Amino acid sequence: MSNPPTPRPAARHPLETDSARLESIVDVMWAQIHKVLHRPPPRRRRSGGSDVAGRIGEASTDRVSGNGVSADDVLAEALADLLQKSEADVDTSWEALAVGIARNKAKGALRESEAWLHETENRPRLTVVSADSPGRPDPGGGAAEPLLQVLEDPVDLDDEFTKTSQQLELIRLAQDILDERDRTIFLGLHYETRTRQSLATQFDLTTPGVRHVYRIVAKRLYEHPRFQRYAEGGAP
Repeated sequence: MSNPPTPRPAARHPLETDSARLESIVDVMWAQIHKVLHRPPPRRRRSGGSDVAGRIGEASTDRVSGNGVSADDVLAEALADLLQKSEADVDTSWEALAVGIARNKAKGALRESEAWLHETENRPRLTVVSADSPGRPDPGGGAAEPLLQVLEDPVDLDDEFTKTSQQLELIRLAQDILDERDRTIFLGLHYETRTRQSLATQFDLTTPGVRHVYRIVAKRLYEHPRFQRYAEGGAP
């Protein structure tokens, strides 16, 4: 009696065959999620695993809101969604698809966290209505106009991926080569998390002095050979 055939291993997702590319995609998804949340992204701490949890790494951000969802949770959901997609779902590139998924997942988390929509003792729960939803019917019998006329501002997702990748490399370079003062000033003004006055007080500078340091440091980073290689498509 012949032995049963050996089961074939499950096919790997196309992105899992290129670990460096997938890591770059996950980094950009992480940054895009924080961009939607209007927060500077902390450096992602990777655990080196091969599954989704391993790709995400150790949790490193606070909760989005009181609903208990964190940016790490959003990234895990976005990455799992990406790795369930097939080549047929890709219109332009995996990178563009990843950016779109990350942005949509982050927007969804924000919508879920909007506590002001919840029911109170003085009013029922509020409902968010899309601005392009039809308003009241036209008394003359015509088609109902949208509540608001919204101008589309489409995002080129491939371009967004490239710009975000370059910004992440710029931040990595700042963390690697700058001293504490220059790094704090550059990142504080770059992410708009610090005012010039607070930085001036911390480092005993004038506010014009802080602005001068930022400009000098930014020029140094952008002209650094490592960043130039990265911006031209080479290895960092």
